[in-house]
Amino acid sequence: MPSSSRDPSRPEDGFDVVLAGIAARGLAASARRAGLRALVLDLFADEDTRALASHAVQLRRRDGFALDPDDLLEQLGRHAGADVQLVLGTGFEDAPEIVAQLAARFRLVGSGADTLARLKDPVLFARQLAALGIPHPRLFAGEAPEDARALEKRVGGSGGGHVRPARRARGAGWYLQEFVEGRSVSALFLGNGEGAHLLAFSEQWCDASDDAPFRYGGCAGPVALEDARVRQVADALSRLTGAVGLRGLASADLILHEEGWHLIEVNPRPGATLDIFDAPPLPPLLRLHLDACAGRLPELPLLVPGANVEARAAGLFYAPAAIVLRDALPDWTADRPAPGTRIAAGEPVCTVRAAGRDIAEARAVLARRMDHLSRALSTASRAAAE
Repeated sequence: MPSSSRDPSRPEDGFDVVLAGIAARGLAASARRAGLRALVLDLFADEDTRALASHAVQLRRRDGFALDPDDLLEQLGRHAGADVQLVLGTGFEDAPEIVAQLAARFRLVGSGADTLARLKDPVLFARQLAALGIPHPRLFAGEAPEDARALEKRVGGSGGGHVRPARRARGAGWYLQEFVEGRSVSALFLGNGEGAHLLAFSEQWCDASDDAPFRYGGCAGPVALEDARVRQVADALSRLTGAVGLRGLASADLILHEEGWHLIEVNPRPGATLDIFDAPPLPPLLRLHLDACAGRLPELPLLVPGANVEARAAGLFYAPAAIVLRDALPDWTADRPAPGTRIAAGEPVCTVRAAGRDIAEARAVLARRMDHLSRALSTASRAAAE
């Protein structure tokens, strides 16, 4: 674990960017690719994160994988200068008040608290989409009607572990959203507060567990959509961006079906698809994020499958039982904990990555690597039980 005290060899202005979130390794890799010196603060300070960062700080963890805002503010005050650019990853979806505090004290580069609240409050979001004429699932107050399927979701939740089929929401902080059948696709895009620019589409899937049937499993891309649908999505995201003032890298979760498509959710921050898209032919995505926040959108064609575009897949490997890591993980993994780390059953162990000539090949390689890792870690599970 890295030290929580200031490194005297690094002056306060020795970083180009500060990256903070639950797990910030993907952002750290993009910063390294962009030639930026990064201070990284997240819950894990994994070995590859520490190797990619100029300096890494492990934040205090609370309530599962939630950030402790007091610890975050303390560590930022100790390690980061007020003028250095601060980029937020996952972990702030349900905390616009924390984003507001950070923006007041540091140079936040990305969507602010008001944008976050308008996108992550389900009622405000649904009203905004309705006003713009963007197709979206219905919300149900109290109980879902008999003729509808519904999902219970936590307000500001991420990762899918909180999503379950339900007829009635459990109470404050939860809501019911109509379940829409179809293909799950994510759109990676940039916003400059006025309009948006689409970068790529990916497909995503769930890795269901007994108590989390919609737990995030992974993503693969790029995937191709019909030209008409691409234009519809691009127009919708551009209008939504202007309406809520979204800035920087973001992703939109879509459900595609025979009748059209629905916009399910927008995450106004860099996300999991960094692992499949932060590579040639695209420039460093963190650099694009910084440029978009300064008002500049790129003139880049939509990334689509082709002879010169490698397909990539990335998935989360969850511990099937409590384990103690005894050996270093393979180099095709990321978010690698140090040997000796104890991981509880159901918690993510690492990210597994793969590539291929097309999506099918990339996902097949990913599946084989997942199987290999499962067998390799079975001895670790036995060791943890002893």
